[in-house]
Amino acid sequence: MLRKLLYVAVAVAAAAAVTGPALAAGAHAHALKTSHPVKKHKTSTKTGPRGPRGPRGTAGANGKNGTTGPAGSNGINGSNGSNGSGGTNGSGGTNGSAGANGAAGANGVAYLRTVVVSPTANTQAGNGALLVAAIAGLAGVSSGNPALVIVEPGIYDIGTGQLSLPSYVDLQGSGQDATTIVGEGLTGVSAAANTQIRDLTVSDTNSSGAATAISTAGGLLDLGANATGTLAATAVLANTPSMAIVNVTAVAATTVSGLSLAVAIQTVNTVVVHGGSFSANDSFASGRTTALLAMNAASITGATLLASGGSAAYPIDLGGSSQVVKIIASTLTGSGGLFVPTTDTLDIGGSEIPGVITGVTGTANCPYDWLVGYATANANCG
Repeated sequence: MLRKLLYVAVAVAAAAAVTGPALAAGAHAHALKTSHPVKKHKTSTKTGPRGPRGPRGTAGANGKNGTTGPAGSNGINGSNGSNGSGGTNGSGGTNGSAGANGAAGANGVAYLRTVVVSPTANTQAGNGALLVAAIAGLAGVSSGNPALVIVEPGIYDIGTGQLSLPSYVDLQGSGQDATTIVGEGLTGVSAAANTQIRDLTVSDTNSSGAATAISTAGGLLDLGANATGTLAATAVLANTPSMAIVNVTAVAATTVSGLSLAVAIQTVNTVVVHGGSFSANDSFASGRTTALLAMNAASITGATLLASGGSAAYPIDLGGSSQVVKIIASTLTGSGGLFVPTTDTLDIGGSEIPGVITGVTGTANCPYDWLVGYATANANCG
């Protein structure tokens, strides 16, 4: 504004200088005469540029606390702290009493009257000693409290001793080819009445005398019996058996020249035999062999009776008095034929017979039998 006033003053001065004093005076007089009011100019509302920020004022008083906001999410777990130092060991307490025995597992078996013998020794003789001890250790056995001895697979050598099986005790192996009892004495296994030996093989070999694999007053089932002696050998001696002899494979052999005798099965009292094979052999012409030597009544069904070697080989040799022996559906082989003394009777039916009669002074009946080659035998077994 000041700058505009200066511009006006300069313009007036310039005009006065051009027109002279008269014009200037006239102009001046006119100006005074009209007395125009001075025009007010509006003040500009424009502001200048912002000045520098002033210093911060003092802080005001704290306001009221606002309402609590929602809970934030969990923070990250901190790292584990270091282990503390170990404490001192306390003095040892006394041992507690033993707990009660646990119940048998689902697959376990708790035996009450059964003993299991395992071949845990380092030798066959050691295993044999374990078997002998197990049977000798049985106590309180009776008809009302029988026992069973199970023998695991293995070879059990009892030496020159004898394994004795008391009454009401059964001896069971793990199969004829799996469990073998070996002896080198006069008798391998001796069994009392009311016993049964099964599922094993008994072999007795005596190089300086007679040998008997099994002597039993009980029964035999699914087993093997082998006897080898010098002048005498008996695979099975059925001494007053109280049970049947079933599926037995018996082999007897003598090894020294002389008046030897090999017997596969000898019956002392009434015997019932089902199935099986009974073989006797002597390697020398001076010996004698018999598959069945019956000293009393006997009933044989479905068996093979074979005698070979020696000076006389009898599949059947009766040696009793007034006895009757019945042979059904069996095979009888031996060059010596049938030996039936006076007062004894031999009845054979549905069987193959040797067709040789030797020393038959008793009675031999063969009504429905045949010879080797299936030729029909006569009624007198010839």
